[in-house]
Amino acid sequence: MAAMGMLRGIGLGSLVPGLVWVAGCATNVDHGSTPAEVRVPSVAALSTYEASVGTLVEVYGTDFPERSAGRTLLVFQGTFEGEDGSSHPIDAEFETSRLDAGTLRWSSFGPYRVPFGPGDQIGTFHGEVFARLVTVDGDVLEDESRVPVSFRVQPSILVHELQPVTASCGGPITRAIGGASYRVRVQALGFTPQSFTYTIAAPAVDGFEPVSIRHAATGPFDAVGEYGDFQMPDVPDNMLAYGAVLTVQATGEDGRVRQSAFAIGVHRPLEVFYNGNVAVAEVFAPTPVSACIPGGEAGRAVEYNESMTETRSRAYSMSWNESWLRSHTVSESSTSTVGLSETNGVGFATTDGESFRWELGGEVGGTIGISKLVSLGVKATFGVGGETRHDTTSSTNRESGLTRSETTTDTESATDTVGGGSAETFSWEVSSSESVARGFGGTVIAGTYGVFYRQTLRLMRRAVMVTYNQCGAAEVVGDVDFTDWTWSPDLALGDACPPLPESNLPQAECLISPCVGE
Repeated sequence: MAAMGMLRGIGLGSLVPGLVWVAGCATNVDHGSTPAEVRVPSVAALSTYEASVGTLVEVYGTDFPERSAGRTLLVFQGTFEGEDGSSHPIDAEFETSRLDAGTLRWSSFGPYRVPFGPGDQIGTFHGEVFARLVTVDGDVLEDESRVPVSFRVQPSILVHELQPVTASCGGPITRAIGGASYRVRVQALGFTPQSFTYTIAAPAVDGFEPVSIRHAATGPFDAVGEYGDFQMPDVPDNMLAYGAVLTVQATGEDGRVRQSAFAIGVHRPLEVFYNGNVAVAEVFAPTPVSACIPGGEAGRAVEYNESMTETRSRAYSMSWNESWLRSHTVSESSTSTVGLSETNGVGFATTDGESFRWELGGEVGGTIGISKLVSLGVKATFGVGGETRHDTTSSTNRESGLTRSETTTDTESATDTVGGGSAETFSWEVSSSESVARGFGGTVIAGTYGVFYRQTLRLMRRAVMVTYNQCGAAEVVGDVDFTDWTWSPDLALGDACPPLPESNLPQAECLISPCVGE
């Protein structure tokens, strides 16, 4: 039995339980209503006050909230004095990631630019730093206390370009593609380099040893990977994606080694994205599974252990963006991939809608099975096994294609965006089954009768099928509706039996079609 009935959705609200608003300690910039149970975060210190771009900088303070309460920004207000003698006013905010209530990580200090602009140069910021909380409701809250700081940007390595050899991206990529070769272009800022060393590490990929390329510098600018020799490892079969760490080191004429290190997610170009949602799709009528149990004169403790099991087949259904599926379906005799004509596109081809092959520039490629992607993406508690059945239906009420967008933790829906479309249903020869309610018991009080009931719930999860182009931009190309089952027991009591006492379980209800009888 899959443990899906144990999952519960967590709603995101503007309040953080257990936190208390402290009057007079913060400013509501929007002058709106004050969240009554939110403490405004306060910055006390930074882990360092001089660093090269790409260095890990932590922020220490108090009351840094969970991400569910909103975004905590690090704000700098003051002046940046460049090493060339220029001076620029600064009023900038930067994203952070929370480690705990007293620690943030300044995650945007590199690697692509000096955070204090305009332009990229080393120098020193003089001014104040403080925290700004943007709640999920859009309220902006600031700490009234400001910490005076001087923060020096030391000689650094800037990453000006990171993209596949076969692409031409307009900016930094948001994701990498497993198996693809990448070119990297960097600049030594504020020092004269003698050599550069580039390294790719993938700690989560078993058996992959870090790959390094080193060569002598010919000036402040340098590049690697133009000949396809700087390649991301393939995504392993048992992983949806993994994190790679890219490190660039430069040894200067002064003998010092400067370094810029950053992480990037590495994905397949087609994958299932699931945000953990679980919905009750159908409530079946409670079924009595015992005879009348009398409480007698003194009452009786009873336990229920059903030896029979109820078995239901798990299945998932795909609703494709019909225009995308049509453009990436080829004839049985064709061996070419389609889609490479798209700007920075990945070539896909399928003859059955279940198994896709993909290529990058005709040199890097692979095969992707939808069943495998669903198993990895939904992270189900069972393995895909046995024979797969595949049925196809279609409708023609799609009105438009999907716009390219970035997939986040909020699942986007192809159905909501473009209506119905080509639908495919897959079911596996595996089942959800449970010896219902092991150890479930209760008391039939004196003078009453008890009857055990069992109720079946059909659960539904919605994931989305997304494609990533070579620059990492995501496009939703289909919905994946995944079905599973769980069961609930109940002990109903009544003054007489028969008639059977009424169950306390809810009545039958259809919440998400198709349901029994439709």
